[in-house]
Amino acid sequence: MAVTIYQFQDYKEFYNSWVENQPRGGFGEYRRLAQALNVSTTMVSQVFKGDKHLSLELASEVCDFLALDEDETDYFLLLVDHGRAGSHKLQQRFLRQIKSRQEKAKKTENRLKATELDESAKMTFYSSWVYQGVRMLADTGQYNNAEVLATRLNLPRNHIQKVLDFLIDHHLLVEEKNKLKLGPSHIHLPSSSPLASRHLQNWHIQATSKMTQIRDEDFFFSGPMSMSEEVAEWVRMELPGFVQSITAKVIPSKSETVRCLNIDWFEY
Repeated sequence: MAVTIYQFQDYKEFYNSWVENQPRGGFGEYRRLAQALNVSTTMVSQVFKGDKHLSLELASEVCDFLALDEDETDYFLLLVDHGRAGSHKLQQRFLRQIKSRQEKAKKTENRLKATELDESAKMTFYSSWVYQGVRMLADTGQYNNAEVLATRLNLPRNHIQKVLDFLIDHHLLVEEKNKLKLGPSHIHLPSSSPLASRHLQNWHIQATSKMTQIRDEDFFFSGPMSMSEEVAEWVRMELPGFVQSITAKVIPSKSETVRCLNIDWFEY
């Protein structure tokens, strides 16, 4: 189950719920957060399992660690203010602000639900990497019709036109003044979805095809290895933080180019 910060009025409950929803029940997450904040694991435990509170400075670092967006960060900091408030009157003031933000978030969530793709459309979208690839290229503002997209991807124009028609019809892209941009529809693909494996396969196949023409900007690595159980566990616990740090940079950045990041870590 996805954890939404607006479900909570206590930042500690939110973080602990987030931890519980991580792989292996969040084992090692307190240690990873401590390393990110450059504090002791004991302090993290005293905050999220005890009576201590985060400073606003550390709270801001936690938001970066969790890759929260601007609105979520503001809400998290509001929860910290509420937790740190020294009087009942001040707590109630912050609580009113919290409830107001929750109501606003609920309305936004309802709008998003109304624009989420149905299962049939998701099956089409994840049937090929091209749908997502075209959508991301269009978001850069440099590719605004089937012809330039077909040239960029080295694919038949009529196929790209069909893909564009699908994306526009389902509001994943919108066309304004002969320019394409992301539309109001969104896609949520839980890891438990049968389509998740198809999504992974699509981009692994695309990565394999790119290996025949590696550029300086590309990076490919595959390394079967043997190691201790302790190191294997350490690598596994480090990977989510690595992905989160990349996501925290990517999401607010301007769409100028496209890349695909594939990461695999498995026992063979």
